[in-house]
Amino acid sequence: MFRRSQQKNSSDKQEKARWAVRLLKEPVLHFFVLGLVVFGLHALFEKKPLDVSDPYLLEVSSADIEWVQTMWTKRMNRQPTAEELRGMINQMIREQVLSREAVAMGLDEGDIVVRRRLSQKMDFLFKNLSSLTEPTEEELREFLEERQDKYTVPPRATFSHVYFSTDARGQKGAEKAAESFAKEFKDTIPESAEAENRGDPFLLPSGYAGKSVDIIGREFGDEFARAILSLEPGMWHGPVPSGYGVHAVFIHDRSEAQLPDFEDMKDRLQSDWLAERQRTLTDEAYQKLRNRYQVLVEGLPYKLDVNG
Repeated sequence: MFRRSQQKNSSDKQEKARWAVRLLKEPVLHFFVLGLVVFGLHALFEKKPLDVSDPYLLEVSSADIEWVQTMWTKRMNRQPTAEELRGMINQMIREQVLSREAVAMGLDEGDIVVRRRLSQKMDFLFKNLSSLTEPTEEELREFLEERQDKYTVPPRATFSHVYFSTDARGQKGAEKAAESFAKEFKDTIPESAEAENRGDPFLLPSGYAGKSVDIIGREFGDEFARAILSLEPGMWHGPVPSGYGVHAVFIHDRSEAQLPDFEDMKDRLQSDWLAERQRTLTDEAYQKLRNRYQVLVEGLPYKLDVNG
């Protein structure tokens, strides 16, 4: 009987050993152990947030910055400058601030939207709450006074010209031909056919009416445009150089830079005043929210303006 008991125990041990071998070969066990290892490593090396209980703490990680730089580089085919990176990070912070405030106000309830959509909702809310009033005439005049450069109409000129090619005549030959033409006709306008016969073929029109100095500069070059502003109207002048060659030029009329009459631009001024006031109120509302947050930027290669 004792021998049978020993044989049974030996058989049981062998069965348990075979079962253990089969268990060790099971893929499920392998995945379970691997999962425990990964979980343990993650818990060991994971960077803990400084204070997850603080709703007014924002953290911009080096991974966030790297992602922003990567996306910019893919889109623009170059690395962002420090100023461009500053702007993108401030935009990221703005979205975080506005999205959190939007959630706190319940704007996300029943609406499956991403962070950017929530921040847009806050922007729209700012505009609705700004309650703009119509500007007074005094405010509009002050607005215009501070921005005269924006509304000043540039100098304009009406002129005719005859072209002399430096390629065909050489520099000195073209200049001499333009000078002779100007002396011969003085204050008279030659017939177009006569002018064409005296000059050389040219792709651009032979006359321009009421064109701004900016347009003239784009078509003929800055040197030509500056000359147009200095030449005396009512007579031919030459040689006048351009980006194409040399010209004889007749100034029919010219107006200096001027500020339009206030009444003529009142509607435009009001629209611009309201738009600028709206932007100011929106920025002020955002800044009040922004000041409630502490922002930590990891590994930033320059000093971030945290109030940006």
